[in-house]
Amino acid sequence: MVLYNQLIRQIKDLLPPCEKRFSYKKVSLKQGDKNAILLLKDTAYELGGSQKPCISTMAVTSSMQFDNSICLYGKDIPDIQQDTAFGKIILLEIEEIDEETAFDRIKALELIRYSCSPDGFMTRASALSMREQIRVSKKAVKKGITFADYGSVLLQEYLKNPIVKSAQIIFITQFEKFDELLMLADKIKSTTSALNHILDNVIFDCSTCNLKEICDEVEGMKELHIKKAKQ
Repeated sequence: MVLYNQLIRQIKDLLPPCEKRFSYKKVSLKQGDKNAILLLKDTAYELGGSQKPCISTMAVTSSMQFDNSICLYGKDIPDIQQDTAFGKIILLEIEEIDEETAFDRIKALELIRYSCSPDGFMTRASALSMREQIRVSKKAVKKGITFADYGSVLLQEYLKNPIVKSAQIIFITQFEKFDELLMLADKIKSTTSALNHILDNVIFDCSTCNLKEICDEVEGMKELHIKKAKQ
């Protein structure tokens, strides 16, 4: 799986050297009820709230290795005082997967980032707009819970999946290039949509397809399309 490699490299090039890096660790922070409601009166602030820039994306590869770390740009959870910009990027090294099941397996991995919500946090996500706003409870802030704790819970969930070999979680609360990052996240979403389109074996004229730009730009996409068309 190399379809996302170029986009992963572009994300890495866009981000400055990591400000704070934390190794994956076993933590006592428990998974919360995915249907739990965190009321405003119990909320310290919202990551991505008040119309602040907010980006959530995930990319997979079978040829790039990660170090099971959490990378943070900006303030940590105990240091944030009010609603702030928020970015959450999941990079996964996975086993080589069969083309026929690729889309379903990638979507299953995407569901983890939406369903994993540790106790004291409430996630409100929109895959369409690539936003993931997270309410942080006053209790979580008071306990001193950090992105290292939150990220370790998320890493633990991903590493349980048998096809995930390694991962990196990137959190952003301060960044000057959110617009550029959003463009890359949109290309990741379009790449996944194009993959689904091709694996559905839809026959179409490339010159009129709205996914032509992605096929032309993403390494390996056109080759996959030609291969499927011949089957």
